[in-house]
Amino acid sequence: MLVEKNMANESLIIGSSYAEPFLTTIQEMNREENLLRALNLFTQRSLELFKCNIAAIYLLNQGRYQSFSVAYREDKHLDSLESRRFPQDFPMISTQVNYLDDEWVLPLTHFDKNLGALVLSGNYARPSDRRLALFVEKAISMISSFIFERKLRSDSFDREQALTLLLQGTEILVRTDSEEQLLSEAGEMAMEILFLPGGFFLLEGSEGSWEIRSPFGRLRQAMDWDWQTWVRQYISKEECCLRSATVHSLEIEDNPFRWEKVWIYPLQTHSGVVGELWLMNTEEDITDQKREILAAFIRVIGVALETIRQRDELARLANTDRLTGILNRQGFEQRFREEMASSLRRNSNFLLLLLDLDMFKQLNDSQGHPVGDLALKEIAQNLRAAVREQDIVARTGGDEFTLVLTDIAMSEEALHVIERMRKSMHLEEYDLGVSIGVAEFPMEGQTYDELYRLADQRLYRGKNLGKGNIITD
Repeated sequence: MLVEKNMANESLIIGSSYAEPFLTTIQEMNREENLLRALNLFTQRSLELFKCNIAAIYLLNQGRYQSFSVAYREDKHLDSLESRRFPQDFPMISTQVNYLDDEWVLPLTHFDKNLGALVLSGNYARPSDRRLALFVEKAISMISSFIFERKLRSDSFDREQALTLLLQGTEILVRTDSEEQLLSEAGEMAMEILFLPGGFFLLEGSEGSWEIRSPFGRLRQAMDWDWQTWVRQYISKEECCLRSATVHSLEIEDNPFRWEKVWIYPLQTHSGVVGELWLMNTEEDITDQKREILAAFIRVIGVALETIRQRDELARLANTDRLTGILNRQGFEQRFREEMASSLRRNSNFLLLLLDLDMFKQLNDSQGHPVGDLALKEIAQNLRAAVREQDIVARTGGDEFTLVLTDIAMSEEALHVIERMRKSMHLEEYDLGVSIGVAEFPMEGQTYDELYRLADQRLYRGKNLGKGNIITD
């Protein structure tokens, strides 16, 4: 490699006593794929190469110096180093080696790009050894080149990997069928892009409250720690509901994983900020490169979320009666077929009820369509309130309602249930009545058409008998 060739040439100038051990170290470092392991090897060898008690490398990340690799002769040397903060408690970083000092703070730079610093402490070489000073200068230059090349390679690999995940993630997110599936997939992908331990989404719920959704990573695991209660104190502090469209972070504490920071990414659609992605982190900062890729990924999530919500809203509108807000015929038929399959799996029965309002035409003719519409809306809501949540209620015609009462067979008890339901409609307020035709699944029919035809026949037989009847056979 270039570093090795340069060092070989310099050995003629510096002398083999320093150059040869250093060249061997460089060769071994080049065989290490991991930058940390390579620099750990360098700092350990530096204790002898530079005749010092401590060798420490600090790398610059997001504008801060962070301890990366430290080697020391005795524990007391490490204790003295850990009691200090870099660079506040150290001599000013020099651009030249001052071999008279007991502690050197040497810049790691590459073409004027500041990478960090090397600290050599407890130097006991003879001041007259000019070769050592020259050797340190050349070694620092080569180690700087080594770090720059490795970080460049690592950044390139990380970027390529993250872009691959981004492309794969975009394809997956576009194909997701539900909001829950989207959030689950997106959380795991965000964690892979950033190599972070976990996180969650914070989205607005149906009643305006903000809910923790789709935890991933370590937060997805079952554990004794009530992390949701813990994290809500930070949600409350932040007043996070739609507060910010910018990426920011919070310092956090008191958690068993020793997380120190949470990154908060706003989740935006065309309608604005609709939630946030919270990513737990250690004290390490997210690089600009990963931040850029994650920002693109978050935009993909926002687009996918909006697409799913628009699709769901269109489906809801297509299946909902505009006047009453309950299911229309299309929505009812879909739910009916789902309930048939579910009832067969449960080996259960259900009743199909067709309801036709008596005297509704007269109401419209005498009091007008606005009053008729108001009556339909109130009757629909009364029906919805009178049955169980799992039952199905729909308006399938002008004054016709259709119901499915699940997990019930035709019996005296079923008749009592239907009668109570009829009374709860409060039809007397509009001088109306109702005729009802009933058919039972699967005893009297195996398909929607069979059951509907049978219930319809019974309904009109009841109306011909004088209206207000419940016909079950």
